[in-house]
Amino acid sequence: MEKISIKTFIMIILVIINSVESSSNHKCREETVCPQSARYRTFSGYCNNLRNPSWGQAGTAQRRLSDRNGKPMVAYEDGVSMPRGFPDRLPDPRVVSNAVSDSSFGPKHQSDRKRTGQHMSFGQLLAHDFIETDIPSGIDCCNRLEPEFGNLDECFPFEIPYSDKRLPAGCKNFIRARAATNDVNLQVYREQINLISSYIDCSFLYGDGVDETLRVQNSFLMRTDPGNLLPTIDGGACLKLKTENRCPFAGDGRSTEAPNLSLNHLVFVRYHNRLSTQLYKLNPCWSNEMVFQETRRIIIAQVQHITYNHFLPLVVDRKTMQRFKLFSKKRGFNDVYDKKVDASSFNSFGIAPWRYGHSQIMAEQSELKDDFKTIVTHKLEDNLESPDLWQTNFGERIEDLTRWLATKPAQKIDSFLVDGARDKLFFIKTPPGTDLYALNIQRGRDQGVPAYNEWRKFCGLRKFRSFEDFGEFGSKLAKVYKTVKDVDLFIGGLLERGEDGGVGPTFACLIGTQFFRFKVGDRFWYESSDPDFAFTKGQLNSIKSATLLSQIWCTEFGQNKIQKDIFQIPCKNKFTITKKDFNGMVTWYRVRVSRRGTVFDPETARENERERKRVKGRMREEKERKVEIVK
Repeated sequence: MEKISIKTFIMIILVIINSVESSSNHKCREETVCPQSARYRTFSGYCNNLRNPSWGQAGTAQRRLSDRNGKPMVAYEDGVSMPRGFPDRLPDPRVVSNAVSDSSFGPKHQSDRKRTGQHMSFGQLLAHDFIETDIPSGIDCCNRLEPEFGNLDECFPFEIPYSDKRLPAGCKNFIRARAATNDVNLQVYREQINLISSYIDCSFLYGDGVDETLRVQNSFLMRTDPGNLLPTIDGGACLKLKTENRCPFAGDGRSTEAPNLSLNHLVFVRYHNRLSTQLYKLNPCWSNEMVFQETRRIIIAQVQHITYNHFLPLVVDRKTMQRFKLFSKKRGFNDVYDKKVDASSFNSFGIAPWRYGHSQIMAEQSELKDDFKTIVTHKLEDNLESPDLWQTNFGERIEDLTRWLATKPAQKIDSFLVDGARDKLFFIKTPPGTDLYALNIQRGRDQGVPAYNEWRKFCGLRKFRSFEDFGEFGSKLAKVYKTVKDVDLFIGGLLERGEDGGVGPTFACLIGTQFFRFKVGDRFWYESSDPDFAFTKGQLNSIKSATLLSQIWCTEFGQNKIQKDIFQIPCKNKFTITKKDFNGMVTWYRVRVSRRGTVFDPETARENERERKRVKGRMREEKERKVEIVK
């Protein structure tokens, strides 16, 4: 494929704006008619599907997949709401975690040989783009004086065993996900609410469209703090390790969970501001809303392209990518939209398969100096929910932190979890901490997700008949589960081995199913040729050939050099891209409307001119050939 320079890519991508739709956070009860020719998607996902406007919308119920007989995949103990395994049919989740997920059981070297820490981080950012389960707070389910104590609709605590080497024995608080009560798609059994849009639409950056504090007032820019950092608020619930620390906010409220996640929010805030500023300089007659919306539209397209063509192939195997048609076309449009496909996030996907990334979490959040050798290490557990690492001295550590993320390895995708997340998760704010894997297992039971074997059957895989089918960990599972049929999806899926270090076949099947729906069920998918909102062919080809997260990363974080694929560890520190390659990368050509009112696009104009010259040349050759015949 012909290479296109960054400058050319930026030149081609612009289009004139025909109209600007006023964007807002639409709710089902507030909207009755969907605009048929909107140029921009809504922030909430409402009206993406014109026949079923609430599909994929923020604030709606998560979906259930159905088996081959059309029966929903749901496994509440009473068939309606009682958590799977309640009260004591299944082992406590911490017992399961201790049996198969202690990092001491794993290999001496647990670093991935292929995937960088940024691969893990981007996966976390994506998760916060399409799913956030509504979970209440402020309830202590272990406190007998608590009004909700013993109320199974609200509380589902579990026990830490007396034999535990790290966490104190006794009751561990666990609040059930809130039940959906107002959704046209509700069934007779309990469903959970997805608070955000299910579409890949950069809601982690732009939020719900209602929170005006994300944007600079009367401007197309996103708000930032001094040092070009994420904006902050007075107060807040983040962990303030120093008096000068302030709690940041972003399009998604979970941005402070870990420093690596905050930095991923920051890179896109900076990128939006750089992109929109250049748009405005070349189109000063555009309104602030025009500049903002067109920038948003471009960034969403780039994130979709990065996700499906650079990120996902390192999660699932190539066969799965091809089976679910997840790769984008190399060039040109690809009208995949199917109005019969519901793009809503399904329950089991967010509970288990997409939490595979927890196994990739590194034990530290470190700084890598520009010699690519010197490392300053900061423990993961000491910096969770804290902005201190990247806020210190107006962000002086950011370049080193992001260099480390982009070049050093993540942990392997497997059943093991670093101690900082398995034994000490959030131990500073809520001592003595908790176990991320135990929470994942308990959440699956809370939401009635069927056991692992049922999902193997769903995916057309052979069901396991004995614990020996789990290989080396079969004997450990046999000591905690009564039968192989009881093994939880999260644990069973992680114990599978995938191709080239990716997820195993069950998780690959479920991830493929969900991302197929995200793509085919999105009317505004970036490859669409719909005349109401499509890019031109030239612009689309530029997005496909020139969009790399490494380019954005290098520019916004001031890196001197970086490998071409930020998700893969550079081979022997071989960096194919240097900072000078990005000089002038955001150079925009003005686009205008022709006298006939049609959109003028530089690339299309050049293509037409080249074709005109080719036709003229062929005509000249034909004329000369006829002259020769006459002679």
